[in-house]
Amino acid sequence: MPNFQSCLKGILLSFLLLAPAVSMAQTGLDFLNIGPNAHSLSISEAHTAVPLGSASVFTNPANLMLSDQSSLGLSYSLWIADTQNTQASAAIRRDRDVFGFGVLSSLIDDFEARQNPGPSTGSFSVQYLALTAAYARNVSFLSVGASVSYLYEQLFQQNASGYAFSGGITGEFLDQRLRVGSAITNAGRMGELLNERTTVPTRWRTGFDVNAVQISAFSGAEIPVVINLSADFVMPLKEENIRVNGNEDTAIESGNFLTFGLQAELYDMIGVRAGYRTGETARNWSFGASVQVNPVQFFYGFIPFETGFGMVHSIGLNYNFNL
Repeated sequence: MPNFQSCLKGILLSFLLLAPAVSMAQTGLDFLNIGPNAHSLSISEAHTAVPLGSASVFTNPANLMLSDQSSLGLSYSLWIADTQNTQASAAIRRDRDVFGFGVLSSLIDDFEARQNPGPSTGSFSVQYLALTAAYARNVSFLSVGASVSYLYEQLFQQNASGYAFSGGITGEFLDQRLRVGSAITNAGRMGELLNERTTVPTRWRTGFDVNAVQISAFSGAEIPVVINLSADFVMPLKEENIRVNGNEDTAIESGNFLTFGLQAELYDMIGVRAGYRTGETARNWSFGASVQVNPVQFFYGFIPFETGFGMVHSIGLNYNFNL
């Protein structure tokens, strides 16, 4: 058993050191830092003041109040290294408040297990899960919200669980053309996994979302185009990533960075999006599109990585309804 545990620790250490570079793949619970759906990913996660429907339970729960309807959300993202990130969420809207629920998971399959050098003894998976419940309500011109998450991680036959809290506030100004939001996400703690605690990546985010309506003439018709610009300042409060410098692997804390998003929607039906992310990252740019056929909106997002890891693709939908 001691030899097996030593081998397993070696396998897990290799996974943590080789799979991710800074902001490329994900380390431990870093899946919590990745946009929960295609909409968020397409604007480089500049989403603290952007309504994402029911998926706002994972970003800024206060934004659940920015929609006049209840909603359901689904999303699937094929991250690098064949990591599969999935999201499902629901928001139940009432007159002055909203209840939200969500499931966020990340799965990597088919890691080979070895007790000694030589042929593998089988395969195992690495899985992470967040089950979230949120509540938001209006307070004057402000929306406030909070959420609690149950966190779970499993590596081979080992597993651990923990918790995280998030809270945020969003204000709407200039006839709802300007939104300003701030949130602290994933403040929590994990239990021990092989005598170590995985760091829960806590972040403070502050951002805005501003929109302007433009009327353009085309073939004698007036075409309404809505253009939104969003931006976030992100400060990691508790986070560890892995930097790979030649043969030297060093655990570091990520620094502050900015994200920017640009959205343009035509007739409230067809949308195109782009985003940019600063800092030490291999995914500076992101892009996406959407099509709305009431009451359903379909999203697609993709991120071209710059280090040979290929392209990330994400698809999703939001379904809006009245109770």
